[in-house]
Amino acid sequence: MEPATHGAVKRELLVRLLDSAMSATHGGFTYAEGYAGGDGGRESSAVAALRVFAEFADRLRGRRSIVLVGADPARLAALSRLLERAREKLGAAAGVRVDAASGDCDEQLVPALERADAFGAPILAYLDAVGASAPGYQTLARLGAGQHTDVLLALDPAALVDQRLFGPSPQWRAAADLPDTERYPYLVTCYRGALAHAGLTGVTHVELVGDDGYAQLLLFATGSAKALDRFKDELWAVDEFAGVRYRDPRDHDHALVDISLQPSLGPLRRALLDRVAARGGCSAGELRDYTRAETMYRASDALPAIGGLVTAGKVCRAPERGRLTADTVIEAR
Repeated sequence: MEPATHGAVKRELLVRLLDSAMSATHGGFTYAEGYAGGDGGRESSAVAALRVFAEFADRLRGRRSIVLVGADPARLAALSRLLERAREKLGAAAGVRVDAASGDCDEQLVPALERADAFGAPILAYLDAVGASAPGYQTLARLGAGQHTDVLLALDPAALVDQRLFGPSPQWRAAADLPDTERYPYLVTCYRGALAHAGLTGVTHVELVGDDGYAQLLLFATGSAKALDRFKDELWAVDEFAGVRYRDPRDHDHALVDISLQPSLGPLRRALLDRVAARGGCSAGELRDYTRAETMYRASDALPAIGGLVTAGKVCRAPERGRLTADTVIEAR
């Protein structure tokens, strides 16, 4: 069973994402959970989603649905009863349709969403596969085919050796020839590419790391640049939980970063320095776009990180003086 702190961070982030997503739509909305009724407090995530639906009852005019798929029929039935009691207490949630299907996420999630007529309207799919078999590429490709689908995915880092995750790309196989220190970061990059190939072109990743070193890989994948920016904002706005910090698995220094609205930018500075060195120079605007697309940081964190590199003498800029803007050229020293 996962530590309670990891589950708490994910649940708060999930609620924030739901709140943000429902604020951005006036039509129908579906919350889908692919591993419902499992361990680690996941029972409460669906109830939390129902509460958010109730808060936005006067805003959502189309179909409002919660779709649950769980491997354990007894746990799923208990969760369905819990949701029904919660819906009775939340009068504003009376119009929310709840559909539950027992079985494997890969086999049941997409058919359950089709039965609920969810595709075509916004979907937030929460796939917490920690301690379970990760969803295969085909499931994510079907989700990615929906033009308004966001996916929050939690994995055991060791799950990235499963070939089912990577779809048609054979690049992940090269990981077997890499040193241990390079294998996992490379697989993270390959999996990001698989998600993008599946239609979820905006991808970000972060590890949740406990004081004891226990880590989970959390990914957010979407077809919307705005949704990706919203996720980054919510990621750093989560309340700081004792014993849980963030880490970028592609940061070669493996730095742990406290959850904060003003996070340490050390890993970002290293990533941007590597990017400048690899390209021989690029604009600050390009580095901002790289920050948004390839790191766990927000686009707004890029200029402060670049400024730190300039001050430290790690890079030079043209023009040498004046305000740092998107057109400022950054080169390695």
